Amino acid sequence: MKTIIVVSWRNVWRNKPRSLTILMAIAVGLWGGIFATSISAGMMKQRFTSSIETQVSHIQVHNPQFLKDDNIRYGISRADEIERFLAKDSAVKAFSSRTLVSGMIATATQSKGVRILGINPVQEAATTRLSSTIIDGYYLSAGGRNPILIGKKLADKLKLKTGSRIILTFTDTEGEIVSASFRVQGIIRTNHSMLDETQVYVRQNDLQSLTGGRAIVNEIAVLLHDLAQVTPMVEAISGQFPENEIRFWGQLSPDLLYMNEMAGASLMVLLVIIMLALAFGLLNTMLMTVFERTRELGMLMAVGMNKIRVFAMILLETTFLTITGALAGGILSGVTIYVTSRNGIDFSGVGGDTLSDYGISAIVYPELFPGFTGNIVILVLITSVLSALYPALKALKLKPSEAIRQ
Repeated sequence: MKTIIVVSWRNVWRNKPRSLTILMAIAVGLWGGIFATSISAGMMKQRFTSSIETQVSHIQVHNPQFLKDDNIRYGISRADEIERFLAKDSAVKAFSSRTLVSGMIATATQSKGVRILGINPVQEAATTRLSSTIIDGYYLSAGGRNPILIGKKLADKLKLKTGSRIILTFTDTEGEIVSASFRVQGIIRTNHSMLDETQVYVRQNDLQSLTGGRAIVNEIAVLLHDLAQVTPMVEAISGQFPENEIRFWGQLSPDLLYMNEMAGASLMVLLVIIMLALAFGLLNTMLMTVFERTRELGMLMAVGMNKIRVFAMILLETTFLTITGALAGGILSGVTIYVTSRNGIDFSGVGGDTLSDYGISAIVYPELFPGFTGNIVILVLITSVLSALYPALKALKLKPSEAIRQ
C-alpha cells in the first residue's frame, strides 16, 4: 500500500501545468466559498446580536391582554415582584421596565406616528446600551422637564436638533387624548434605522404622570448572560408569575429564529454547489489522465497489478489533488478572514443604509460558524471520492492486451 501511495503522489506531478491548474481552481473556489460564507455568517451574527441587545432582548414579559389590544392600561401584574425576582437571579445580566404607548410626534410644520417608550434610563442603558448610541446631545438625565431622545432618521425627517421642542399626543389609561411638550435632549443612531424613525424615548415617570399617574409597566425586557439560560429562565418566570405572558426571543422575532436555524444550512448548500462544480473539473482531469495513460495502465495490469490497486491508485491521485487544493484554499481563507475580521469590511459604499434597515452595521466582521471546518473536511473527502469513481471504473474496464497496443 505504501508503494501505491508514493506512486500516486508522483503521478499527480507528472503533468505539472494541468495539476497546478486544477489545484488553483480548487483553492480559489474554496477560498471564495469560505470567505463569502464568513461574510454572511458575520452579518447574521451581527444582526442577531444587535437585535437581542438593542431590540427584543432574550425574554420579554407582558400582560396577555396588552399583546391583543396594545393599550397602555393593560399593565403587567405584579411588576414590582417580577423586578425583585430578576434582580436576585444570577443568570440575569440586566432588565428594563417600560411603559409603552402609540402616539404622534409633531413640530410646527410636520407630524408623524411613533411608538413612545417610557424607560428607566439606568435600566435601559444596561439592557440595550441606549446611552452609547447618542450622536448629538445627552442621554436622558434626572433633571429637566420632559426630555426626549429621538432617532437620527426621525430628526432628519422632521428637521429637529437638540434643544428643539416637539409635541407628543397619545391616549391615557382612561382613553382621553393627552398632549404634552417635550424638548429634544439627545439624538441617537442605532443599527436599526427603521426603529430610529419610529421610536422615541422619554423618562418613564414623565410618561406615567401624563397617562394617569399610575406606575403602569407594559413590558419588561430581560437580558441574560448566556443564550443557553433562556429556556430555564422562561420556565422560572412563568412558574412564579403565570398570569403574565413570558416570551423568548424566537417568539418575539420569528424571522430572527428562522434566520438563526437556517443560516448554517443555507450556507452549506452554497459550498456544496461550489464543490460539485469543482468535482466536474476533477473528473475531467482524471479522465484525461486515464486516457493518456491507457498503455501504461495496461502494462501495469499485464505484469500483475490487480484491478483493486489500479482503482486505489486513481482514487489516491484524485484525493491528493483535492486535499492539496483544499489545504491551499483553507490557508488562504484563514488568512483572509483573520485579516478582515480585525478591522471589518466597510460596506457603506455598497448598501450600508440598506443593511442598517435590517439591524446590520455597515462594518461587517467575517467569521465562521462553529463546526464549519469539520463540514468542509467532509465535503472535500466526498468530492474527491465522487470525482474519482468514474475515471477509476473506466480504468478497470481496460483490457491489458488491447491497452498495450494503444
